[in-house]
Amino acid sequence: MKTAGAVKTLFYLATFMWVAALAAQPANEALARQYMENREYAKAADLYEDLSNKNPGDINLYDAYLTSLLMGKQNDKAEKLVSKRKKKYPQVMQYRVDEAFVMEKQGQVPEAEKQYKKVADMADLSVQQYYEAADAFRRRSKYNWVIYVYERGEEQFGFAADFSTRLAQLYMETGNKAKGLEKYVQLVLTSGYAYEQSKQLFEMNVTDSADFATLRTILLRQLQKAPDNFELNDLLKWTFIKTKDWDAAFLQTKALDKRLKEKGLRLIELGDLCVSNEAWAVATRCFEYVKSLGTSGDYYYAAVSGLLETRFQQLKTELKPTTETLKALETEMLQFLTENGYNDGTWRMVSRLSDVYTQYTHTPDKAIALLEKFYRNPGVSFKNQAEAKLALGEAYVAGSDVWSSELLFAQVEKDFPEDPLGQEAKYRRARLSYYRGDYDWAMLQLDVLKGATTQLISNNAIRLALTITENLGIDSNYDALERFSRAELLLAQNKLEEAEREMDSIPKLYPGHSLSDDILLQKAIIREKQYRFEDAAELYNTLVVAFGHDILADNGWYRLGLLYEYRLKDPEKARQAFEKIVLDFPGSFYMPDARVRFRKLRGDKIGS
Repeated sequence: MKTAGAVKTLFYLATFMWVAALAAQPANEALARQYMENREYAKAADLYEDLSNKNPGDINLYDAYLTSLLMGKQNDKAEKLVSKRKKKYPQVMQYRVDEAFVMEKQGQVPEAEKQYKKVADMADLSVQQYYEAADAFRRRSKYNWVIYVYERGEEQFGFAADFSTRLAQLYMETGNKAKGLEKYVQLVLTSGYAYEQSKQLFEMNVTDSADFATLRTILLRQLQKAPDNFELNDLLKWTFIKTKDWDAAFLQTKALDKRLKEKGLRLIELGDLCVSNEAWAVATRCFEYVKSLGTSGDYYYAAVSGLLETRFQQLKTELKPTTETLKALETEMLQFLTENGYNDGTWRMVSRLSDVYTQYTHTPDKAIALLEKFYRNPGVSFKNQAEAKLALGEAYVAGSDVWSSELLFAQVEKDFPEDPLGQEAKYRRARLSYYRGDYDWAMLQLDVLKGATTQLISNNAIRLALTITENLGIDSNYDALERFSRAELLLAQNKLEEAEREMDSIPKLYPGHSLSDDILLQKAIIREKQYRFEDAAELYNTLVVAFGHDILADNGWYRLGLLYEYRLKDPEKARQAFEKIVLDFPGSFYMPDARVRFRKLRGDKIGS
């Protein structure tokens, strides 16, 4: 009779052996994989045979075992393995497919094809068995049979199962994009899925110009049968927008808007999209059409606002806006504000008009009056009041009233301490201190802002901090930097000649000073403000060549690209400038926009 101690010992010994066996299995599996990598297939097969026998339900171990046998030319053993598995587990589709797969590996191709078809044609398959059969064929890379199985499943079960979606994806994967896209269109029309959800299928799978052309052909063919179908019309519009065929998008959207009697809503949305893509002519057509629907229309004022926004954005691309153009825009904007009042809904118009005053007509006193009228209106939200205060502060700077700016920025910083608005106000206060030569206080604020929540604020803070730290003279001689920061203030006040004189004094007094690249950049900006674009391009080119590895190089390339694209109308040189940022400055703040502009100028049709 065994004692209790002996029983306990036997129990522990059995447990130890069980645990040891479990620990050994992963080690053996890893060793088997190593043998496969070393092409020692016989050794791998011995290990996988043992592992597979101990875990007959593990399809992956079986698969590895079969592969090792076939790779090691042990075809007879492979045939016996599959036959044995098929008899023991007749419901598992993988073994039925592998019976034909082993035949194929033995050179019995016609026999294998007959067996593949026999599996695919099994009449009593359930939905799950169809999936299992398709997965078994996929495991052996028999995609034509995977398609065949899904097509049979679709015939039998229709949209009750997921065969159609899988079929469409498989068509796309195997290069039959026309058939895949046709299937996706059928899914949108007949699947019963929510339309917006269905449209995501196209977002994921239609990625290049050829795909869009194919899809457009399919949609146009379907529209001949169902011209009033909303989904088809909307998808067609989507293809035009994605390929930036704005004229076609306008015509399609206009037709859709009329058909659905939406009173211009879709045209307003398209117009806004055209503005953001700088398609000014089509944006104007969109807004003009909605405006023509009459003052009683639901979107009349949105259309007028869109037209004015389009014209404002176009100012950035004109060689030199005429006095007449600016006066007409000012008059129409003021008329719009008279009709719609000063409120949250008209803040964008107020902001744009203040920019016209400060950046184009150089009448900051008008901007100040406009912005004060807006932010003092009791119906304006607290946040828009703060936005207006920031703009008002800039107008005061332009009007040489720096102290009023300081007060306004301080108010916003206090009211929005954890908000990007407050961080922007802090940055502008730091910049004012920089203008005044108070570099120590400016650096305290800028150090905090380097980790700002928005990349723009963080980037601006880092650049200004570097301007200070890299350009202080020996023994804290601030004279050169004080001259430069004073020149930047004069530039902000549009006192261009005074600003340039101040900058020119620095190399005379301090030859070879580290501010040389900063001076080149700011003088190029002055030339742009003077509409001397060729001279500005020459200065930017000097900057990027002479200081190609310094902190301002990417800034110079980006400004040079914009100058060539909009002002000098030289798209090839613009493309080269943006490409320089893409290739040589991957971490630049300007990188995302430079990449988009580079692709557009290169001729890419599809948006990133």
